[in-house]
Amino acid sequence: MSDETKNKTAAETVAENIQAIGLAVAENASTAEEVAQAAAVLGAAPAKPSAAAKPKAKAKTEAASDASALKAVGLEACRRHNLPRVWVTSDGQAFAQENDAKAHALNLDNKEILKVGAK
Repeated sequence: MSDETKNKTAAETVAENIQAIGLAVAENASTAEEVAQAAAVLGAAPAKPSAAAKPKAKAKTEAASDASALKAVGLEACRRHNLPRVWVTSDGQAFAQENDAKAHALNLDNKEILKVGAK
């Protein structure tokens, strides 16, 4: 971990992630609804909904928007740090090494990791 990363507070890291998503969303010309969904993903820890509470079509739409938001974070991290690929955990943190992402994901409810390559 670099000294720059060690010296950042969690709030600074979250602010950078939100800024990166905002830039990526602006470049991809997403709809206001997609932006709101991405902000909701980053703004609050998702509660575990019961399977009966959500229709399956809505769950697929939310999963797709979550994945697109995470992909946007990954693309911005690749661009900002000049990396060929990154691994993004479900909480929106990008890692240059897959093992670091896997280790971080062990502490998350959603242990999914998305591999994102620079364009």
